[in-house]
Amino acid sequence: MARKTVITKVLDVDAQDGIIEFPQNRTLYADQFTDEAPNSDADREGFKPKNMKDVFEHYQPSKKGVALTTEEGGAAFEDFDFKSIKDFEDEQLIEQSELLSAEKGKIDAYNSVIRQLEKNKTLRNTLKDTTARGDLKNALEALLAELDSTE
Repeated sequence: MARKTVITKVLDVDAQDGIIEFPQNRTLYADQFTDEAPNSDADREGFKPKNMKDVFEHYQPSKKGVALTTEEGGAAFEDFDFKSIKDFEDEQLIEQSELLSAEKGKIDAYNSVIRQLEKNKTLRNTLKDTTARGDLKNALEALLAELDSTE
C-alpha cells in the first residue's frame, strides 16, 4: 500500500487549510545550503521566482569548508557551489571535489581490474596457482619498476 507524505504549514492554531499533499515522486530538500544567515522577510518580499533557476541565481547556495575524511583518516576541506538541483547528485558533487574525484578514479580502476578478472579465464587460473601467481607478481613488479624509471 502506498503511503502519502503530507507537509503541514500551520497558518493559525485552528487552521485546517495549511496542509499540502506532497507527491511521492518528488524530493524535498529542507536544509540550510549556504553559510550565510537566512534572509529576512523584508529581503524576500520583492523576490518572485518563476522557476528553480531564478531561485538558485537569487540565493546562490554554497557550502564552504565541508570536512571530508581522506583515505588515511585525515581531514580535507572542500567548497561546494549549487547552481541547480542536479548539483546535489553524487556525480556532480564528485566533479566539484578534488578528493572525491581522486577516490572515484581509484574505485573505477579497481572495478576495471575486477571486471578483467571476471572475464579473463587464463588470468583467474594463473591467480589460483601459487607458482604462477608469484611469477605474475614478479613480472608486474618489474613492469612497475620500469615505468617508474622512465618518469
